Amino acid sequence: MYLFGADPKVITVPDPDTVSPGFLGFAVMFLLAIATVLLIRSMVAHLRKVRYLPEPEEETSPGSSGSARTSGSGPT
Repeated sequence: MYLFGADPKVITVPDPDTVSPGFLGFAVMFLLAIATVLLIRSMVAHLRKVRYLPEPEEETSPGSSGSARTSGSGPT
């Protein structure tokens, strides 16, 4: 049983001098390069916005309500 009438004993190799990726290959690589440059520029812009030193924690007054930091394990 042969697929599409191909003879399994005959192996043809294309000539490396005549085979090229063509315009489609160039266009895909060019678009990938442009996308990479844009992503790197965006990453650099976002990294510049990052603060390197954390801001000091603000101390709350002892009588403030809504404090999530309470000591103890609750009522006993």
